[in-house]
Amino acid sequence: MPDEQPAVVVNETPIEQRRIPSQGEARYLEAIATLGRGGQPVSGAALARTLDVSAPTVHEMVRRLARDGFIERTTDRGWRLTRAGHHEATALRRRRHVVEQFLRTVLPISSDEIASEAELLVTAVSPRLEELLRQASWPGERPCDTSPLADHVQRLTPR
Repeated sequence: MPDEQPAVVVNETPIEQRRIPSQGEARYLEAIATLGRGGQPVSGAALARTLDVSAPTVHEMVRRLARDGFIERTTDRGWRLTRAGHHEATALRRRRHVVEQFLRTVLPISSDEIASEAELLVTAVSPRLEELLRQASWPGERPCDTSPLADHVQRLTPR
């Protein structure tokens, strides 16, 4: 019998079975994605400073995100996005960009209010509504630079 590699068990829920993160969870996922660019571990203290919350609040949220398979503990006591967490953080970033563009171009909302309004909406927007907002915000056939098509093209483009 050839050497069989043991299956690696990762605390990740399949994409189709995952729930959409809450508004608070979304803030943490986006912060971890931003602070941990390139796979760098993110400390709880860095999250607390960035999000302006207490250490116990961070502890509770990272425990929940880890339980749900969005993040994992690193060996140097930091946190890193899992594949599922990276997927969700990317989707949140894209959805936020689409919502902000829609608010900026279609609705009469002041630029001061766009970020706070987008914060409230980003976790409530379904993939179908995201596509409709994108179409309303970017008329024509050119996809916005954060559309799934543009994401695919960027992956194929050598850097």
